[in-house]
Amino acid sequence: MSDAAITRAASNGRLHPVFRGVYALGHPRVTERGRHLAAVLACGDGVAISHRSAGALLGLLDKGPVVIDLIAPPERGRKIDGIRFHRVRPPRRDEAGTVAGIPCTSPARTLVDLAGTVGDWTLRSCFERAAQRNSLDIPAIEASMDPGRRGNRSLRALIDDWRLAAPVARKGRLRSPLEAKVLPLVLARNLPTPLLNAPVEIAEGRIEVDFLWPHHNFALEADSRDFHATPIAFERDRWRDRELLRAGYLTLRVTHRQAETEAEAIADTIAARLSVSGAG
Repeated sequence: MSDAAITRAASNGRLHPVFRGVYALGHPRVTERGRHLAAVLACGDGVAISHRSAGALLGLLDKGPVVIDLIAPPERGRKIDGIRFHRVRPPRRDEAGTVAGIPCTSPARTLVDLAGTVGDWTLRSCFERAAQRNSLDIPAIEASMDPGRRGNRSLRALIDDWRLAAPVARKGRLRSPLEAKVLPLVLARNLPTPLLNAPVEIAEGRIEVDFLWPHHNFALEADSRDFHATPIAFERDRWRDRELLRAGYLTLRVTHRQAETEAEAIADTIAARLSVSGAG
């Protein structure tokens, strides 16, 4: 379209500007993914959504920033309102991919980039969500780290926490961020590896528990507010505990607050139970 045609279409409401040179067709409402795609189109080839915007696109953050984060080739120097260019090393081929057709840094590279821009609590939450989504790859994160980058110390601490847990998460199935928060606590003491979301035979069929040690007749349930705070869930959980006890399994329930503030006590309790049942 010529400049004149674009001007006419914008004046009569057919086109609505999103970024410089990029327009929404027919209506001004654009989804978050639509804005990501518009940012890529506004900047040309060789760019990738990155940092917090990539975190939102990959499901590691609830919501991305209003100003879209993007990594562009070094020669791309122009400024575009609503887009933040990050002058960091461009992603290698193994550090880039697409989400719904939108060029985006990989989960590993995104976690490396986020380490320099978000706090430790948020970064830990991103690790947990990556584990839940089966995209937490510790070797890939280490390969994406560059000497001297901000956030490397926080990354190293989380890598140490997840080195044993990440392969278990990739082989198993974590259904919630809380389960992902609990898993490293369980494995930090070199305890026997549990089965994740495993079935247990009960009198009336079978039920699935979050963490199961079948040889120790022990189950651990991660009770998040999202799924366990209603009166119906309260009654269901007590029924599950009773049926598991009838089947010979002791159950420990862990809340999000306990996993955050009482990690050592939880690990001590699990270790004591496994030691007693193992000796028996």
